[in-house]
Amino acid sequence: MAIAITLNEYLDKEHVHFEHVGHRRTQTSLDSSRSAHLPAARVSKAVVLQNDDGEYLMASLPANKRVSLPEVDNLMGKNYHLVSERKLQDLFPDCVKGAIPAIGRAYHMPMLVDDSLLSAEPVYIESGDHENLLKLNASEYAKLVSKAPHGNIQGANMGAPRLWERSSRDRWL
Repeated sequence: MAIAITLNEYLDKEHVHFEHVGHRRTQTSLDSSRSAHLPAARVSKAVVLQNDDGEYLMASLPANKRVSLPEVDNLMGKNYHLVSERKLQDLFPDCVKGAIPAIGRAYHMPMLVDDSLLSAEPVYIESGDHENLLKLNASEYAKLVSKAPHGNIQGANMGAPRLWERSSRDRWL
């Protein structure tokens, strides 16, 4: 599978142009960015959340960042938590586990977009498998997320800190 059927149909309906970017098989969006030799700040990952009322929300943020739940709660005015892996398979049946495209509207799910992605050129999203990303120019991406609320929802960096980020006593900053 190069692109999830639901996503492909949605992008066709919206007349969105994109390019496929193949890479070796990976397990995370951060690994996909590394494998494809792309800046992780331009690779959008989807984090699916649910609030206490049972409503879902897809947070879209750079692959090298964790989502800040307090920021999401503050922006949305409700308390959110991560959705289980089992529930994700139900919500995204045409996607491989862990390769959810960061386009909520394709799956009838509201989105919250990190501000940094709105100024990225281009933006890459998961295609629904672990071997392909989709490259969208900034105007195409902006069209897809134009109705989504946005804000700074980034938490801590993903991955191991670099040596220069450590203090002299070998503690992580």
